[in-house]
Amino acid sequence: MGKRKFSDFMTGLAAEAKAEGPEAVEELETFREYFRLAREMAAARKAKGLSQQELAKKCGVHQSEISDIERGTANPTFRTLQTIARRLDYRIIFMALGPKASRAPARKSASSQGVPVRTRQRSRG
Repeated sequence: MGKRKFSDFMTGLAAEAKAEGPEAVEELETFREYFRLAREMAAARKAKGLSQQELAKKCGVHQSEISDIERGTANPTFRTLQTIARRLDYRIIFMALGPKASRAPARKSASSQGVPVRTRQRSRG
């Protein structure tokens, strides 16, 4: 059997979530946002020419925490995310995604499930 593409894996996961119902679809979307944020933070760090160690030192956290966040295996606090974002000249914002967002089922606990967070680079001026 040949190698399976990640996009094929995600397509299969989306089909499974849809079959399981709205809560599973919402949980999958939360994970997508979580990993999107991790990829964006890693890309922003690299664009600034910083190593994980250098960013960790600027933020006052351990390099292993930066690594875990970038791999999507950490559950950082908002304060940690905000500190990292600021050091990368980004800010974290909470924004409505449109009509679809208002139809999403309520989550039991934002802190236990992780809250999708969008980042936007701070304008200089």
